[in-house]
Amino acid sequence: MLPRGRPRALGAAALLLLLLLIGFFLFGGDVEYGRPRGAAAVDGDPSADRGGRNRSDCVPPRPPLPKCELLHVAIVCAGHNSSRDLVTLVKSVLFYRKNPLHFHLVTDAMARNILEMLFHTWMVPAVRVSFYDAEELKAGALALLHFFLAVPSPFLLGVRGWGRVGEVRAAWDPPVPSHLQKLKSLILPGAYAFFPLCHPEYVRHSYALLCQVHALSSPTPPQQPQVSWIPNKHYSGLYGLMKLVLPAALPPELARVIVLDTDVTFASDIAELWALFAHFSDEQVIGLVENQSDWYLGNLWRNHRPWPALGRGFNTGVILLRLDRLRQAGWGQMWKLTATRELLTLPATSLADQDIFNAVIKEHPGLVQPLPCVWNVQLSDHTLAERCYSEASDLKVIHWNSPKKLRVKNKHVEYFRNLYLTFLEYDGNLLRRELFGCPSPPAAEAEQVQRALAQLDEEDACFEFRQQRLTVHRVHVTFLPHEPPPPRPHDVTLVAQLSMDRLQMLEALCRHWPGPMSLALYLTDAEAQQFLRFVEASAVLSARQNVAYHVVYREGPLYPVNQLRNVALAQALTPYVFLSDIDFLPAYSLYDDLRASIEQLKLGSERRAALVVPAFETLHYRFSFPSSKAEVLALLDSGLLYTFRNMSSWCCLRPSPFTCRMAQAWTSLASAPAPPIVTASRPSRMSSTRTCPVAMGLLPSNTSLPCGSPEAPPDLVRGSPLPPTWLSQVPCGHWSNPATLPTLPTLPAI
Repeated sequence: MLPRGRPRALGAAALLLLLLLIGFFLFGGDVEYGRPRGAAAVDGDPSADRGGRNRSDCVPPRPPLPKCELLHVAIVCAGHNSSRDLVTLVKSVLFYRKNPLHFHLVTDAMARNILEMLFHTWMVPAVRVSFYDAEELKAGALALLHFFLAVPSPFLLGVRGWGRVGEVRAAWDPPVPSHLQKLKSLILPGAYAFFPLCHPEYVRHSYALLCQVHALSSPTPPQQPQVSWIPNKHYSGLYGLMKLVLPAALPPELARVIVLDTDVTFASDIAELWALFAHFSDEQVIGLVENQSDWYLGNLWRNHRPWPALGRGFNTGVILLRLDRLRQAGWGQMWKLTATRELLTLPATSLADQDIFNAVIKEHPGLVQPLPCVWNVQLSDHTLAERCYSEASDLKVIHWNSPKKLRVKNKHVEYFRNLYLTFLEYDGNLLRRELFGCPSPPAAEAEQVQRALAQLDEEDACFEFRQQRLTVHRVHVTFLPHEPPPPRPHDVTLVAQLSMDRLQMLEALCRHWPGPMSLALYLTDAEAQQFLRFVEASAVLSARQNVAYHVVYREGPLYPVNQLRNVALAQALTPYVFLSDIDFLPAYSLYDDLRASIEQLKLGSERRAALVVPAFETLHYRFSFPSSKAEVLALLDSGLLYTFRNMSSWCCLRPSPFTCRMAQAWTSLASAPAPPIVTASRPSRMSSTRTCPVAMGLLPSNTSLPCGSPEAPPDLVRGSPLPPTWLSQVPCGHWSNPATLPTLPTLPAI
C-alpha cells in the first residue's frame, strides 16, 4: 500500500511528463529527420511538416522580384572536367532564366583560358562574366602552416585530450622566439603537468598567437584571406574551400550572391531562388538546405567522427549569401577561429568548406536561414532525399554530390539522369535568345556581326556562304585533360581538324605521331559527349596527355575548315607546327625527322621557311606502312602506292583559258611526268585548282565542276572507277595546244 500523498505525486509527475512530451513535440526537434520543427518552414518546403501539410501557410507571400533585376551567381571552377560540368550547369540556368545574369567565376589559369574563350564566343545576351584568380585565394600563410607542423602530435591533435609539457618543450627547435613566449604561460610548471587542449582560454589564446605568428612572419599583411593551411580530404582539394573567402574576394559593392557547386542542375528559374533572400531576418546571413544524409549524426560507420553541426547539418552545394552582413559580422575572423579550434582535435576537413560552414552555424545558429529542400535535392551515396522529392510537387535543383556522380546508386536515378542529359546534350546555340522584356546593350562584337548580317541580300546566290562567314561558333578549347608539352626549342605540334565521321583516325594518328597535337573537332553538343565517351573507352587515346582537343560547336550546314584550322593553330604551344589533314598518317619517324631538320636548317633564328612534306596515297585497307624511303620506292614501283592526287579526275575547273579534262595513259610510272610534291594538307575549299579524286570510285561533294556535267566527257560519269595503274593527273598547261592532247583511252564498263 502506497503512503499517503504518493498517488498525488505520481499523478503530478505523469502530468508533467505529458506536458514535456507535448512541448517537445510542438517546439522540439524532429527525431526522425533530425532538425528543429519549423526550421525549414519557408515557402515551398514540402518537408516542413511530416504529416503532409505545409507549415509555410503562415509565411507572408513572397514579394515580387523586379522584372529585370540583375542576379549574381558565384561558382568555383578549376580544371578541364570541372569546366565541362560548369557548361552543363550554365545551360540549365540559361534555359529557365528570365533575368539578366552576372556570373562570378573563381578559376585557376587552366579553367579561365577555357571559359573566357567559351563565353566570348557563346555571345549570350544579358549575361556578364567576371573572373577571379583562385591562386591568390588558396595560397596559404606558410608561417601559419609551419607553426602547426612544429608542434608534436599530442599537442596538435589531442589524441588523449591532454598534452604533456615535456613533449611541448621538446618540440621547439630552435628555442622559442620572444614573440611565442605567450604559449609558455599556458603551460603549467612541472615536468608532468597536463592541460586540456580544448580549454576555451587556450583556444582563444592560441588563435591570437597564431595570428601574431602570421603577422610577424609576413613582410606585408595579406591582401586576400587564405585557405591552403586547412588540411582537406575532400576530392575537390583546396578549391573546395574557396567559398569560405567569397565575401572578401567578390567586389565590396556586391551585397547578395547565389553560390553554386558545378555539379548541380537547375530545373526551375533561378530568380525563384533569388527571391528567398526576402525571407532573411536581420540577423540571418546564410541560406542553406539541410543535409539529406546522416553524415553529421556520426552513425554511418564505427568510429566516424564528423565535424560539429546543428542537427543533420546543412549542405553547401547551393548557398544564398548576404555578403554585406557577412563583412560587417567579421566573417573572415569568425570562420578562421572556428576552423583553428576544430583542427586541434580533428585531423582535416572531410567535406571541405561544408564542414567549416556547419561548425560556424553550430556555434552561431542565428546566422542560417533554412531553405526548402527542393532547392538542393542531394544524390549522395547515403542520401535520404526521397523524403523530400516524394512529397514535392516539383524539384528545383538536383545536386550530384557523390564522387560517383551519374553512377550513384539510387532507385530514381534514371529520372534525374535524364534531366541532366537533357542539358548536357542541349544545343547551346539555342540559348542565344534575347530577353525582350529586359533590353540590354549587346557586346561590341555581337553588334558588329548583327550589322553585317543585316546588310546581306537573301536573294544572293552566295547568301549562305556569306552568312556562314559571319557566324561566330562556340569554341571549347582543351575539352579533355591536357598537359602542355615541356618547352623545347625545336618542338613541333601536329595541327589538324576533323568532324565526327573521322574519329576512327585518331587512334592510328596517335600511334604514328608521339609528339604534341592540337586537333579541332566540329561537333554538336550531343556529338561532343559521344566523342568524350569514345576517348575514355580507348586505351590509346586516354593514355595520351599531350593531345589537345578543341571542340568547335556546329552551326549551319557548311564545314568551316579555315576557322577550325585557326582554332587548332592558336592553341598550339610549340614554336613550330605541322599542318596536316586528318586522313594523312605521318611516318613513324616524321616527328623526330622534322625536329632534326628544323635544327639542322636553323629555321626561325636565321631564316623563315616552310618544309614541304611529300604525300602519298593507297587504295588498300590492309597496308604495311613503309618505314624507310627504300620501302616507299618499292611500293611505288609495285603500284601499291601513289603520289597524292595522282588519280584525280580531269573535270575540275582550271585557271587556264581552256578546261583540262583529259587523262593520259602511261605504260609505267617511270614514263609518267613527275608530279608536284604537295604538302600533307587539304587545299582550301575556295581554291580554283581543287581536284576531284576518284579513288574507290567515289567523288567528293565539293568539286568545282561535277564530272557528270555536260562539259565532262560523255563516257565518264560520277562514280566511274579509273584504272589506278595507268591514270594520272596532267597539270594544266602541260601542252600548250589543246589539239596536241593525246586521245582519251577507252575505259572499262562498270
